[in-house]
Amino acid sequence: MKILLIATNQADRFMDRMVVRPVPIGLAYLAASVDEERHTLRVLDLMFADDAVSQVADAVSEFEPDIIGLSIRNLDNQSSLNPMWNLPAVRDIIERIRQISAAKMLVGGPAFSILPSECLDYVGADLGIAGDAAEAFATLVERIDNGADYRDIPGIVYRDDANDGQIVVSEGRFTSNFHRSPRLDLLDMRAYNGSGFGVGVVTKLAQSYSPTPGANYSGDDWRIRDPQEVVDEIRALDDDFSINKVFFIDSGFNIPAEHAKATCRAIIDAGVRVRWNSYVRPSEDADAELMSLMKQSGCSLALMAEGGRGGEGLVDRLAGLERMADLCRGAGLPFTMNVTFGEPDETKASVERKLDFLKRVKSVFAVLRVGTRILPNTAVAQTALAEGQIASESELMQPTFYIEPQVRDWLADHLCEAATDYPRWNLM
Repeated sequence: MKILLIATNQADRFMDRMVVRPVPIGLAYLAASVDEERHTLRVLDLMFADDAVSQVADAVSEFEPDIIGLSIRNLDNQSSLNPMWNLPAVRDIIERIRQISAAKMLVGGPAFSILPSECLDYVGADLGIAGDAAEAFATLVERIDNGADYRDIPGIVYRDDANDGQIVVSEGRFTSNFHRSPRLDLLDMRAYNGSGFGVGVVTKLAQSYSPTPGANYSGDDWRIRDPQEVVDEIRALDDDFSINKVFFIDSGFNIPAEHAKATCRAIIDAGVRVRWNSYVRPSEDADAELMSLMKQSGCSLALMAEGGRGGEGLVDRLAGLERMADLCRGAGLPFTMNVTFGEPDETKASVERKLDFLKRVKSVFAVLRVGTRILPNTAVAQTALAEGQIASESELMQPTFYIEPQVRDWLADHLCEAATDYPRWNLM
């Protein structure tokens, strides 16, 4: 069979300013799962497309695929001040494909996995895969090729023809491993060189969608990559594409500390030339040795975020972040801060406490988020339902933000005014 994989993401700006073009690393892993001895594979990346719909139509007409997989990276840009919804563009692409091809279309990716039923219904694809897609996709392709039933594949999303086309999400999820290298050779990697925070390299993965990341960051579902594999991938990026700026895909690189230190030491010992960035989290295990190793191994920026329930535990949360900031500063490691305002139970006092914190820590730049992007199965979603801000979690497919009622009327203006004297503070 002929298989066409399409990376639909075209969002190339961070805070509407900095050029950030993330490599579709998930799609590259998906491509690596295809058995090319049995199937013909092609990848289309729309990041640099001037006219995405036309480019897809041309590729489909020329290649004549049997299966088309479309990855959806983000539902929206996470900005309450300038919301941009990504799914209509995907629906337009699928509608155009329908006009010229009978190929079976399936969708997946991080955004799709948040609300798989709603997303499948909206974009109009035939099938979807919720969760890590590589193993599920490989299994699905073989089932379709053999004319076999695929409805029992974990995470498969399909329309049940025997039940008036009702959308069904099968139980369970596949978990990807790192046994196959991502097929970066199928992408225009030169176009990505030097863009934003760097080319993504996975160091640790958790579940595909964690609705309460702070509470669930316990290690129960972590898949931690061997440090030598990370080194090998960094070296391959340099050897194959002359790329030495990477972003470690990890929502808390420093946890667990011993693995983070081992990864840093492996990079140092290998003598690979790299500049890397990643997210870090407050942790009691974080120490000066870790930050020094991060710096020595090529870390040039540590990204941190504050997000909780308004004033609940705020003092402790900010103290943890400030400790991390002090450790970074002691190692000469630049860091950023991402702070959310307007969460449930936010007050004027907690807003001012967060602003004072930002002034005190002096990060190289800061993101001030106005409101919380409401996601399904979260405490914020339950609050929004109880307050009547949303009628159903299905609405959360579109950009939807919660701002605590007692600060809602003045919060954005107040933050804008506060940022006047701080040019590296950016509101979203």
